[in-house]
Amino acid sequence: MGEAYAASHPHGLGRLAKLLDYGARIPYHLHPPQRFAELVGRRSKDEAYFFPTGVDTGPHPETFFGVHPWIVRERAYDVLLPYLVKWDSDLILRHSRAELQVPGEGFQVPSGVLHGPGTALTVELQEDSDVFAMFQALNAGRIISKELLFKDVCPEDRRTHGERLPFGFVEWDLNGDPYFYENNHLPPQPIDTGSGGGREWWIFYNNRKLSGKKIVVPPGARHTMTQNGVYSLLVWSGSGRYCGHDVRGGDADRDELLVSHDVATLPHIVENIGTTDLVVFMFFGPDINHTPVIPRYPA
Repeated sequence: MGEAYAASHPHGLGRLAKLLDYGARIPYHLHPPQRFAELVGRRSKDEAYFFPTGVDTGPHPETFFGVHPWIVRERAYDVLLPYLVKWDSDLILRHSRAELQVPGEGFQVPSGVLHGPGTALTVELQEDSDVFAMFQALNAGRIISKELLFKDVCPEDRRTHGERLPFGFVEWDLNGDPYFYENNHLPPQPIDTGSGGGREWWIFYNNRKLSGKKIVVPPGARHTMTQNGVYSLLVWSGSGRYCGHDVRGGDADRDELLVSHDVATLPHIVENIGTTDLVVFMFFGPDINHTPVIPRYPA
């Protein structure tokens, strides 16, 4: 991690990268913000998504985000309460909005935002935590345990407040933002790397807690780069040599690496020795990169 970075980040790299490829949409849920997560000894869970191109998007390639703006504007939060009390349907989704999961693009999801991710294969980068509250009872033809609504709450708070308690986790202004798409959509941002055989884009940005890039190196090309600190990577497709190591997309023994601080912060080489593009996703932890910032809309 580097001595200075390790000293200032005692919890480690602070992020988790994973692939999601579900046959049904993930139920509508949220991750409690830090002020609530810490009450049960946990950390919050900001997350971001990128949808790779050239793969099946599944039967429901759309993600539900937040709630209809009128609910927040009129403080009509209790319109959601009957669905949590009865716990017998997926009709709570009628009060949310769905955005298409467009291959080659993505979204950020701050803690406290209700969301129900769709079926498009997704590269996700998140804080390394697992706090959540499930708000949708029926999913993929079965009723989910209601205990998941109260997964990360204190028993005494549950007894006192019942199903209304998880409303406190909801960042209502973010959920009811009429410009939610504009303020949370993450199209790739090209990075000017000067001369070199590859191209880089920011795919996870606008968040100091985590960031990530996509690199494409054409067949026969070499790409030299220097990064700001330790990172891990996933070779999505193609084959080559990364910092001298043989890598190959789709090969579980050769598609992931951790690049240490000492190596990452000096020029290091990615070489494509195959016949197709070498595509790599890079994942960084908190406070390593200064990434693009989404202009807040409306200004």
